[in-house]
Amino acid sequence: MFVMEHKLKIKLKRLSDIKSWGRLFGGAVFLLFAILSCEKENRENGQESEPLIEFYQPEYTVKTGDEITLAAKVENAVDPVFSWELNSTVISTTLECVFRGDRAGEYFVNFRVETAGGSAEKQLKVTVLDRVLPKIDVDSIVIAFSGVDKEIRANVLYTGNIVYEWYCDGKIISETNSCIINSTVSGEQLLTVKAIAEDGFDIKQIRLRIFPKPSPEMFFDDGHFRTESDRNRPVRMSVPIGKSLVVAPVICNFRSEEAQFQWSMDGVPQASTGGFFTFTPAAKGIFRLEVRATVDSRECAAEVNIECLEPEETYFRAAKAGRRAKAVNAFAYIPAPGQFINYQEGSAVENARAEFQKLLDGGGSSWISLGSFGGYCIAGFDHSVRNVEGKPDIRISGNAFAGSSEPGIVWVMQDENGNGLPDDTWYELAGSDSKTPETGRRYAVTYYRPDRSSQSIQWTDNLLNTGTVAVNAYHTQQSYFPMFIGENYTLCGTCLKSNVEYTDMYRLKDFAWGYVDNFGDGSRPNNEFWIEDAMQADGSPANLKYVDFVKVHTGMNVTAGYLGEISCEAGVPADMNF
Repeated sequence: MFVMEHKLKIKLKRLSDIKSWGRLFGGAVFLLFAILSCEKENRENGQESEPLIEFYQPEYTVKTGDEITLAAKVENAVDPVFSWELNSTVISTTLECVFRGDRAGEYFVNFRVETAGGSAEKQLKVTVLDRVLPKIDVDSIVIAFSGVDKEIRANVLYTGNIVYEWYCDGKIISETNSCIINSTVSGEQLLTVKAIAEDGFDIKQIRLRIFPKPSPEMFFDDGHFRTESDRNRPVRMSVPIGKSLVVAPVICNFRSEEAQFQWSMDGVPQASTGGFFTFTPAAKGIFRLEVRATVDSRECAAEVNIECLEPEETYFRAAKAGRRAKAVNAFAYIPAPGQFINYQEGSAVENARAEFQKLLDGGGSSWISLGSFGGYCIAGFDHSVRNVEGKPDIRISGNAFAGSSEPGIVWVMQDENGNGLPDDTWYELAGSDSKTPETGRRYAVTYYRPDRSSQSIQWTDNLLNTGTVAVNAYHTQQSYFPMFIGENYTLCGTCLKSNVEYTDMYRLKDFAWGYVDNFGDGSRPNNEFWIEDAMQADGSPANLKYVDFVKVHTGMNVTAGYLGEISCEAGVPADMNF
């Protein structure tokens, strides 16, 4: 379990971000959540607020003879004293309470917290049963591609020893907690999974949708989301004269080593035959760069317009009096689906951007949730942030604590054309894992609009993987999908390896440095970023003298069991050299 200081001075997740409910094995029991308390960072007028208690659900179930761990999450808990009471008897004085179901019946447990700012009390119900049936937790709809292995896994709640049976067309295809499907025929199939426990069984059906394996595809990523209707929109990048720009396409449905590449500039073939192209313009102007790839006799292509502009510091904006260190303009907030995303039918993209602007203006929460992989926000400063060699230049807070990191990737841009908009070239800031083999650059995920309420969000990626952003019982909005977007949308960026570990509960390992909402290992200060870490597409230094815009996106496509999807929380970018 997590180790906490007695005064709860650890920086924890804000109330809406604590996602644990823990798992405890014992006989036929499987469950509950273990949550942490959190201390509020900003208190109005320096006064302590009364504590707030929340349970994710007011009632829990356990089998006779088994134990269950109850836990509360508390806000405004400074110097707290905790107590759990059953029938007026104190049974625990910590955030957690181990409840043993000795006899069948209904039990009401009171949790109380006392602080300098006041006290609070809340009650939950525990039902102890002689028989507890298993409950299968599995997506009702699963997407797969023909000819590609697809593993489907069933999680089972309230269980001890389980016997599994998977059926397709009346035949058993697996007797473990997962099955692998590889169909060569497109269409829809019906799978059935049965979980058999000591006290009974549960059955769930899964609609398996098999799509044809998609053709090879490429496109250049300009840092903005793509929909089906604008997948062929022109893409623009820029480079100041006197500098070079390295570009590379996002590769979909094939591996780069399987292809042969041909590059051309304004229709003139170039010598480069690899997946990267270095462009060093000799004069200002707009140049059309095209790349073609041949994969197993199939061809795909992508193009980008690159504008060569004035020398690098032409539009540098000094930090004058009256300007502020923090970013002032919210240019975009496009979250990926997630349990903290709540933009339903009738919402507009401006509603999301306005929420981010409110954060920059100092209102509301301290962070904004970006949802699953690729969800992003873009902010701009009212001046140029100078790169000071050997020291951090930008600060972006998150709400990570040790063992709970949900890393976000940081990108920066210069206003190279001087129009005040983030429409030039994005450069990724390197982090500790940028050069590891497990890190995927130019990774792309497409999310699909659900066709009914409370449905898990289906996704596919450019590596022919599929999955879901699963709904849970603790966030019950109609949809986790931002409904101001069309039928589907694609988000791109860098994807880190999974940091999820599970022993007695889920733990989200910390990366060493270089990511938002990441606790770090102490080798660099958390939440601080160096402009000199900016990279070209091939990982070589970008050598930027300053930046004007910052983008952060969730850098992981992972679900941590009952915690839900990994979702970066990002604060307001600030100029540390202001």
